[in-house]
Amino acid sequence: MKKRILSFMLALATLLSCMAFMLTSCGEDEATDTKQPTTNNDNNDISAIEAGDIFAVRAATDDGLDEWDFEGKTLRVVCHNDGYEMFPAEADINKGDLVKDAKAKRNEAVEAKLNCNVELVYSADITTLSEYIQKSILSGTDEFDLIVNHVLSTGLLVTKNLFLNWYDIPHVDFSKPWWAPTTATELTYDGKCIVAISDINATSIISACAIAFNKNLAASYDLGNLYDVVLKGDWTYDYFYNLVKDIYIDSDGSGTRSSGDFYGGTFEIGNPVNAWLWAFNNPVVQKNEDGVPAFSIKTDKINNIMQTLYDFYYNTNGIGSSADEDFEEYNMFLNKQSIFCPITLGYVMSEKLRNFEDEYGILPYPKWDDNQKNYYSHVYGESTVSVVPKTAKDLEFIGVCTEALAYESWKTITPTIYETALKTRYLRDSESKEVLDVILDNRFFDFGFIYGGWGGYGYTPYRMLTNQNENFESYYNKIYLDQKMNLKKILRAFDKLG
Repeated sequence: MKKRILSFMLALATLLSCMAFMLTSCGEDEATDTKQPTTNNDNNDISAIEAGDIFAVRAATDDGLDEWDFEGKTLRVVCHNDGYEMFPAEADINKGDLVKDAKAKRNEAVEAKLNCNVELVYSADITTLSEYIQKSILSGTDEFDLIVNHVLSTGLLVTKNLFLNWYDIPHVDFSKPWWAPTTATELTYDGKCIVAISDINATSIISACAIAFNKNLAASYDLGNLYDVVLKGDWTYDYFYNLVKDIYIDSDGSGTRSSGDFYGGTFEIGNPVNAWLWAFNNPVVQKNEDGVPAFSIKTDKINNIMQTLYDFYYNTNGIGSSADEDFEEYNMFLNKQSIFCPITLGYVMSEKLRNFEDEYGILPYPKWDDNQKNYYSHVYGESTVSVVPKTAKDLEFIGVCTEALAYESWKTITPTIYETALKTRYLRDSESKEVLDVILDNRFFDFGFIYGGWGGYGYTPYRMLTNQNENFESYYNKIYLDQKMNLKKILRAFDKLG
């Protein structure tokens, strides 16, 4: 009987190639949507197995590593912002935070398996950390082995030729389900990969963009069953816009639109606006027919997209938005002053939303139109990536430890966030849990977003809207030469890896 159970578990484990870490890569989407992006549904859908099985099935999956004994050797890691991505503070462990406890147990499991230590040797804000990384590596000092850092900050460092090619790191296997498929596709160029994404980078789950809605208020305005609309594939921008465009009440009686009023939606003109680019399947950079990353943002629909967004944020009666941070769109949603508000999934686990009195749900960003077959979810810039410094000495040690950390993260941290925290503890209805699968199964990272930084084409909606610019062509041409030069530098960094 035990053998039969084990065989069943291993068979299920084999199916986990369709359940890998859920990041996706977006392909070109013209009006006919003929070229479909690579998404999680192609080969790594986490929602493919029943809840409750996921921990057992993953535990039964072999990590592919041999037995190793590193005799107490230390893997030295640097992370930004107190190392929260990998190292929870001692005072926070065993205090009821499921994710922090899972991260601590992950580190302990790797240390026990490999007879090694995993330690945070330096952490700072992203600006200070970037300066430290650059100074240390350029000086030739061997001070750390692995960098787990802010995605945009790390992407900007690549042109400095500071990092190694992941394909040169022994025992790292991008075909395993604990490595994002994007790493081996969009982030690999000419057989080389500089920044990698695995289940170590757990913020790529909680940084996925979504739209929250107040179910009580939606019902009072008779907006219908929005979950059904999403799951039927009918959740388009026009559908959403027609719901919210006329919902406005001058609640404070000021006679002018203000943060004291009630709106169909409160949408910040800040970083969340960039999510629309990918929701509308208009990626910044894609590989051309020769397999070389090239600009792809200038599609037939991009001018229409930017004009639509401008009108949405500045000319729609039912949308409350402001470039002024004092407008506090999210707090207005919490104060029941709007029906819809953009969030990342991390907000679902926040104390404010946990204590929200009204019932709420989550939705993906809408499609551009009916011709677009899939929903697409942008992963906010607060997520992390992993790189190896070129000063690293013991690549075998680094490779084994990183592979083990990615595996243990996939085995425990990812299902803790996805299944236990989001689905079981925090989301309040079964429909939101179903929509969560839609959001996470269609995440992706854009080569141009990672390497373009805050001033790249990935920030086009933010830059244009904050400057009240409706003219995409003028904006595109204004920064084109700088962006072209930056892309050349990025590709040159790949070339220099040999």
